[in-house]
Amino acid sequence: MTDIAFAKVNFRVRDLDAAVAYATDVLGAEVIRPRTPNAFGEIAIVQLGGLVMEIIAPDGPDSPLAQLIDRRGEGLDSLGFTVPDLPEAVNRTGDAGGRMIGSQGGSETDIAWLHPKNPLGLSLEYLRRDFWSEAVTPRSSK
Repeated sequence: MTDIAFAKVNFRVRDLDAAVAYATDVLGAEVIRPRTPNAFGEIAIVQLGGLVMEIIAPDGPDSPLAQLIDRRGEGLDSLGFTVPDLPEAVNRTGDAGGRMIGSQGGSETDIAWLHPKNPLGLSLEYLRRDFWSEAVTPRSSK
């Protein structure tokens, strides 16, 4: 797929406040979306230069995300890419042998996930290109 563009890195953590503080205070990242609830728990988005980092934390000790962290640990969760035609990218990936697992709590017109049980061992996220414009055109540094 030549029309795919890198968008973001997703991290799963137990302590969202500590992770955001590290990203901003130590690395110098800028918060572009403060803590908000989402389908997985809570999320904050920071940007460091041209890199957008989505940091997700569970909203409770028994949530599916907390269980995932217990099994696989904290750290890199997935990589996100934008595509100009989401259904086409999903179909192309599935036809080539990729196991697509749906929108995972997001809108099916905006997002699709490739299952992490693949030779890379990592979830990949496809986003409709104009849905994630901040990642395609990073904010300028202050």
